Amino acid sequence: MTASGVIVRWPFKGDQWFPVIALIRKCGIPALVAYARRTADRTHIDSARYFMRGWTELPPAPAAGTPVVRHLRPVAGQSPEDRGIF
Repeated sequence: MTASGVIVRWPFKGDQWFPVIALIRKCGIPALVAYARRTADRTHIDSARYFMRGWTELPPAPAAGTPVVRHLRPVAGQSPEDRGIF
């Protein structure tokens, strides 16, 4: 998080870390950091606790080995076949 520019306190103690660890396993660190970065761009945040509700709404990370499908933006005057996609 700090490397992405989001600098917050982590006030969790003892078993308060369990939900954070579960979210890391469920969503993955990149998704949590991306959410925190987008949120911190809109408002000043002091504590990582602020992100917890939003993090719980993130979808699960895809299973290892799942191919990445990128959405292609349309190009005026070209069909996917012209662009060599099919």
